[in-house]
Amino acid sequence: MRSATVLTLMATLAYATPPMSFNCADDMQDVCDNMCWGAYCTQPAFGSTLEYDNYGGTGSRTSDVGKRRTNSAGCTPRPNRCSSVSGKNCDEYPFASTSDADKGGQVNKCVVSGHNSRQGNIIKNYVSSTCNNQRCSFIVGFGNPGAQGVKYCNAYSDPYNQCIPDGSIFKNGKADVRPPQAAPQRRRRVGNSTVALPGGLYLLKSGMRVSFGEDLDIGTKTKRAEPRNATLARRAEDGLEDEDVHWDFHDDEIAARLD
Repeated sequence: MRSATVLTLMATLAYATPPMSFNCADDMQDVCDNMCWGAYCTQPAFGSTLEYDNYGGTGSRTSDVGKRRTNSAGCTPRPNRCSSVSGKNCDEYPFASTSDADKGGQVNKCVVSGHNSRQGNIIKNYVSSTCNNQRCSFIVGFGNPGAQGVKYCNAYSDPYNQCIPDGSIFKNGKADVRPPQAAPQRRRRVGNSTVALPGGLYLLKSGMRVSFGEDLDIGTKTKRAEPRNATLARRAEDGLEDEDVHWDFHDDEIAARLD
């Protein structure tokens, strides 16, 4: 009986996975800005460690849980504020597939539809290959955070000076605001209080620079997303990337901390 109880508990609890990274320079500039604003800039910040629960265990974005989370983020019901913007749709952070979205106060941005699809495909392929679509805790990294067109992915170190809003990212139905100068460190909600968030800029063995919202050791194994079919992946430039694009996750490793 005790063994059966332990096995059931192990199956229920989320487990940690290798940190994963997006390439923000590869048709993901707008999506990365929204994720980084939510991770580093909004107050309190959500950070970049998320708890995947597959839409509360329902497996569907259109389930009651999924709808509640996307409604809270401002991306549903449709039409939403992005519906009238040609070629764009609504991206939210934290993702509706994570229990972090239940905290409320998610941020949203109107992004190129193909870029949003790319983000969704990468997340879907990651949790499928790494978490077997089961509950898991994972760290999101933002590769090439200083690339042209990416504004907020280096903000882990200085949110007040680097999180200058441009009016495109919304929270609770209105444009989100600059974090207060009186809060020199990023904060996240823990119960009824907030605590300082860690984070840094790292160099991977592959040569990519990645900002992670966690303090990671040299030698930490990571996963780096690469498209299996580069020709299909280029469709994101035209807003056409869809589920035909499969993303593989290559082993990588933190070689150095750069800050």
